[in-house]
Amino acid sequence: MEKIIAEVDEWELLKKLPKEFGKFTLLIELEKRDTQYCIFTYQNKVEHKSFTVLYDQATKEYFARVVIGLIEYFDVNFIVGDIQQLEKILIQRLKGVLNQLSFFTKENIESIVHEKKIMDWSFEEEYPQNLLGFELFIKPDEPVKVINGSYIIVDYSDFNFNSNLTIYYNVFRDEFFGETRIKGTPIILALFDTKDLTELQKLVASHLRTELEKIRMQLN
Repeated sequence: MEKIIAEVDEWELLKKLPKEFGKFTLLIELEKRDTQYCIFTYQNKVEHKSFTVLYDQATKEYFARVVIGLIEYFDVNFIVGDIQQLEKILIQRLKGVLNQLSFFTKENIESIVHEKKIMDWSFEEEYPQNLLGFELFIKPDEPVKVINGSYIIVDYSDFNFNSNLTIYYNVFRDEFFGETRIKGTPIILALFDTKDLTELQKLVASHLRTELEKIRMQLN
């Protein structure tokens, strides 16, 4: 790890990274945390988003962690074995990733999501911005692509308690499904499993409030 730290600390690219890009602000970290060395993070605290580049001693790889609200995942495009490869990929992809995280455009959404009419769902007309202390963080008219072919289409989050209810659409399975998170622990929620948007809308109408109440009871 010491060799990696020394190499990263002298990395010229860190001096060239823009301090601001899109809605993100650069934070140079250069901090060891257990088996990982956190190099830098682009943060958007207001929208609860971040993009972090790290080195992992266990796998001997560099990688990028994306955080959107309470959901986080590794962007496989940035997993590389040496700093030269990492620099090349960052030059090629970093601004594009930050731009997509900053601004929603329908052109970036896959055709099957358009065909399902997910973005036509007038969710905000039917449900409040705040419900039982949970904030409507993601809504169907601006779905967020994560990993493994999944889009977040509904997310009600309580960031103070690291808890939420999330509904996804997976393009590979052509299926909607749900998940809750209680103080950071994810739990599968089969209640919203369906392939039909109209059926999902009925399920949400019948069960959304009840499921949020269940989460709230575990937090109080």
